[in-house]
Amino acid sequence: MLKTPTLPSATTVERLFAGELPLQPLTPEASTRRYFRPLGDQAEGWLLVRSTQAAPVATTLWLQSLDIPVPALGPEVPGAYLVQDLGDRHLAQQPGEEAYQALLEAGARLHAHPLPENHLQRQFALDVPLFQRELKQFRESYLQAFRKQAWSPEKAEQIDRLCQDLAHAAAAGPWATQHRDFHSRNVLLPAEGGIAILDHQDLRPGPVFYDLASLATDAYVDLPPAVERQIQQAAEELASRCGLGFHEAQKLWQHCALQRVLKALGTFGKLLVEGRSDYAEAEARALRHARRLLADCPEFQALAEWLA
Repeated sequence: MLKTPTLPSATTVERLFAGELPLQPLTPEASTRRYFRPLGDQAEGWLLVRSTQAAPVATTLWLQSLDIPVPALGPEVPGAYLVQDLGDRHLAQQPGEEAYQALLEAGARLHAHPLPENHLQRQFALDVPLFQRELKQFRESYLQAFRKQAWSPEKAEQIDRLCQDLAHAAAAGPWATQHRDFHSRNVLLPAEGGIAILDHQDLRPGPVFYDLASLATDAYVDLPPAVERQIQQAAEELASRCGLGFHEAQKLWQHCALQRVLKALGTFGKLLVEGRSDYAEAEARALRHARRLLADCPEFQALAEWLA
C-alpha cells in the first residue's frame, strides 16, 4: 500500500484553497479537472485539484480496501480538494513488464468485486445508451468536425445503423466492475516503487473485457510485445473464469475494443478541433488501432471506409 504523506497544517490548507500560495499548474488532461503542485515545502506530497466534481472519497476508500493502489485524498472544500502527489512519471513513459503485471493484478481484483450496494457508481454503467452517446460523439466530433466528412442521407443512415449495432455488440456478454479509463497515462510509477492508479472516480459495471481492451488499444504508448502477451494472457484467463469459449470471447473482445477506440477518437477529435495539438499522436495511434480492429470485424467493415 502507498505511504500517505503528512497533511499540511490547517492554515496552509486554508491558504491553498484561497489561492494565496504559489502553484505550478500541471499539464491539463482531457477532463475539466485541473491539477496544481504547491511550490515550496509547506504542502509537500500533495496536489491541489480544482474540479466541479467532488473528491471520489467513497471510491478511493473502497479501492484501498481491495489493496488497489490509488492516491490518498486530503481535505476538501466545494470546487477543490487535495490529493497525494506521487510524481510525474507515468506508465506510458516506462511501459515495463513488472509494472504491467502489477496493474493487471490490481485490475483482476477490481473485476472480481462488485461495487457495494450503496455505492453511488452502481447507478451508472458501460451500457448501450452510454455507448450510443460515445459513438455519436465519434461521428460528430471526429468524422464530421475533425475529418470534415459530409455524407448523403443514405450514408449517414448507414453509419448510424452500424454505430447502433456496435453499441449493442460491445455491451454484450458477462459484466464486471470496470475502471472505465484504463490506460498508461492513468498509471503513475511512484519513486517509492510499484504503481498508483489514477482517474478512478468514474468506475462502474460494464462488459468484462472493457478495461483489458482499453489497455491493449492504449493510444498513449506503443506496447512492447512482452506486455501485449501479458494482456492477452490476462484476457484468456478472464474468459476462462467467465466460462467463455474461444470464439465467443474473441468476438466480445473485438467489439469492446472497437467501441473503446472509436470513443477515444471522438474525444481526440473534439480536443484537436479545440486546438489541443498535444493529442495528435494519440489520435494517430488510436486510428491505427481502429483500422486493425475493423480488418478483423467483417460485420463492421463498412466503417473502415470513413477511416481510410
